[in-house]
Amino acid sequence: MKLSTIILPSMATIVMAQMKATFTEYGSGDANGSPNCATTVNACGNPTQSGITAALSQQQFGVGPNEGAGPACGTCWELTVTSDLSGNSVSQNTAKVTVNNLCPIDGNPICNVPNQYGAEIHFDLCIDTGASSFLTFGGAGIGTAQQVSC
Repeated sequence: MKLSTIILPSMATIVMAQMKATFTEYGSGDANGSPNCATTVNACGNPTQSGITAALSQQQFGVGPNEGAGPACGTCWELTVTSDLSGNSVSQNTAKVTVNNLCPIDGNPICNVPNQYGAEIHFDLCIDTGASSFLTFGGAGIGTAQQVSC
């Protein structure tokens, strides 16, 4: 009997596909009156980690409202914004974010992906953890997202 050697790539070398993404921001003092996104009130039940945190579109988060922590809790993503929601170019900006909340479909059509901008995934970034430094031009945009290691 002949034995063969199979070489599998290590998990560290697997690269997730880049997806078209949309970005908005929420948090204390936003237009929707959202609770502070930097508390344990979030869907994952985790207080703020260091860096920007985000609510992820319901489909990718993996559960709906009031269903607890989804499988995406704690995942990290590299986001790159390239235009505003009207398609106007903006200064490209990249940030790494950690998912700690859900962006529910009900009342949030942009969170139902694919959305009206053709995005496959949506991130609602927490103002209270630095989202404004990523969305420097006004709080909503289009670009890409790629899951990365934390």
